[in-house]
Amino acid sequence: MPGGKVYHPKYGYGTVLKGRNKGFELEVAFDSGLVRWIPFGELVEAQGYPGGVRVPPSPPPCHERLKPRWMIEAFRLGIVPYDSVGDFTFGRDDEKAQVQEWLDVEDDNVLIVVGEYGAGKTHFLQYTLSWALQEGFATAWVSMDPLEVPFSKPKRVYSHLIRNFRFRSPENGQLARFREFLRLAIAQGAFRDHVYFQHLVGKTSDEDLWNWIEAREARCKPAGKTIGDYRYLPGLYDYGNAANIYCYLLSSLGWAAKRIMGLRGLLIAFDEAETIDMHTYHYELEKGLNFLRALIHTANNNFEKLRDLSRCCKGPGIPFLYREPSGLKIVFAFTYLNSAVLELDDLPKIGLEPLEDDALREAFEHICRLYNDAYNCLEARLSKDDIFRRMVARKNHLRLFVKGSVEALDLVRFHPEKSLDEILR
Repeated sequence: MPGGKVYHPKYGYGTVLKGRNKGFELEVAFDSGLVRWIPFGELVEAQGYPGGVRVPPSPPPCHERLKPRWMIEAFRLGIVPYDSVGDFTFGRDDEKAQVQEWLDVEDDNVLIVVGEYGAGKTHFLQYTLSWALQEGFATAWVSMDPLEVPFSKPKRVYSHLIRNFRFRSPENGQLARFREFLRLAIAQGAFRDHVYFQHLVGKTSDEDLWNWIEAREARCKPAGKTIGDYRYLPGLYDYGNAANIYCYLLSSLGWAAKRIMGLRGLLIAFDEAETIDMHTYHYELEKGLNFLRALIHTANNNFEKLRDLSRCCKGPGIPFLYREPSGLKIVFAFTYLNSAVLELDDLPKIGLEPLEDDALREAFEHICRLYNDAYNCLEARLSKDDIFRRMVARKNHLRLFVKGSVEALDLVRFHPEKSLDEILR
């Protein structure tokens, strides 16, 4: 504020004259006679300065000041930043209550989310993951793809889940990843009898072993520096009939989350699950369905059903379920349900309908507030109502609505001399 006494490590003591850019820059008259605009974060209160006057409080951390721009840049892509999804979920109060209730139920471990393309399934899954992290779950997610990550290739699915594995470390409360989880679990004595994880005991600095256990390579064992270095390891096979291996690994993580790490379990989200229908050969569909069924029965600790899936096993003596309980909660998001997966019929479901105009209006107002925080450019003359009506009239799905709203605000900012009719035709 004007009159505040401040100190700069390079220019010395000075007096604040005025501010700009919402106070992120201050014009300071230094005692040396120099007058200069200085970023707020470079100034500190002049302790013991003669006739000292109170100065503005310390500026917010850099990431907080930049957060509006980060969010706007994400909106341009039609996505919401992972750590902000809870603040940008509108018109889903009933669905949020349903998923929160489901997470609290011990025996219902598989949930189906169904909604047409553009209804916001991916966003809702991200909300579910965010809420689960907040409530003490470890989380992992994968976006299924018929070419890159199909259900018929369990190793690829597992690899993507591990890359997106997150949990809050009990040591410092910060978000951490798969390797930290496994290190902490092993340090507490877990997995000494595990077919795969036991080989990391005492060797958590071996990068080859980590790449192997994270399934980062197509080969089933690490190459090593010399032939035979890792011959003793069990294989991580890239076959469609290896569903037991990857259910075993995932259930191990769920069990450790619940029994070793003091968490509530492991929540896994499968987006675009309807791509199970997209295949070239019929055998790919059958293997994909077997893996999907195996995941469902592993999460539900259903030994009887898992015994019926022995045909999709690879590797001697490796069960689907490491230990009971599996500690797994699984969410599958479908655009439509595949009638061939009979196991889905009796599972709890959440249907996502397109958002009503009131919810879209709330989302649009939130975008406008962030846009103004980011660029400080929305003037009183700007008719946000007109922009909103034009965006809603296009009947776009949710992702395009978010992208279009930001692009419309961009056009208004870059072409202030033009009317809305000229800009938004």
